[in-house]
Amino acid sequence: MAEGDDGAPMRWDSEARRGAGGWVPASGGSGRAGGTANGGGPVPPGARGSSASRRFVLLAAVGAVTSAVVALVVVKAFFPGSPAGQESSPGRPSASSAAQSAMQSAAQPEGPQSSSPSSEPYATGRAPAAALDALLTKSAADREKVTDAVNAVESCASGAAVAAARSDLNAAAVRRDGLVEDLSRIAVEEIGGGRAAAEELRTAWRRSAEADRAFARWAHDAAGCSPGRVPHGSDYDRGVASSGLATQAKQEFLRRWAPIAVRYGLPVRDHIRI
Repeated sequence: MAEGDDGAPMRWDSEARRGAGGWVPASGGSGRAGGTANGGGPVPPGARGSSASRRFVLLAAVGAVTSAVVALVVVKAFFPGSPAGQESSPGRPSASSAAQSAMQSAAQPEGPQSSSPSSEPYATGRAPAAALDALLTKSAADREKVTDAVNAVESCASGAAVAAARSDLNAAAVRRDGLVEDLSRIAVEEIGGGRAAAEELRTAWRRSAEADRAFARWAHDAAGCSPGRVPHGSDYDRGVASSGLATQAKQEFLRRWAPIAVRYGLPVRDHIRI
């Protein structure tokens, strides 16, 4: 039994101070009606420490929850692909982050092309371009034979020379037709700009074949001619006209073909060499 400041006897009531316990007048009722309800009476040291400990634990728990929420927000902001509550350790990305990086790398354009044929943007057109260039070489040889045959008819050195020229002209026309067929077998669509160039070349060879046949008919009409006195009839005029159209188509082809030839390291030709 203790005494208050005024000497009145005091007793400990465990239900005083809203269940925290406290000293109350010994003559009073329960602590809920006594002075401890408004803070009266001293509080035992042990009781005061217990209350403070509970307040500290409560504050610590609230701080921990707040820190966890902040950490979760940061993870979501910087690692949107990571599962909730799972952070990626430095230098070791999560599986979802690695997948996103791989997809982004695949979507990004490649860097500067290497010099190897397999990485060139027009690598698939290398073989068809070389095949087309080989046809140009054959065409150049035919052109020389046609020029020689026309000159032989024009000079009319002999009947045999004119007859041989006629045969050469007809044979050249057949070879031109063969070049057109060979060109149709080449995958020119795999060559950048190759389709348009091939169409001009096809026109040139067809016009050349028309000219060859017209000059062959002219040679037939010139049989029995005298040197320096070869008639120039309608077949000769048709041959000249078709030859001029062939030259125009060849020049347009060469304009389109020149950058392709440079790209693949092929010869840059003129209309005489096709």
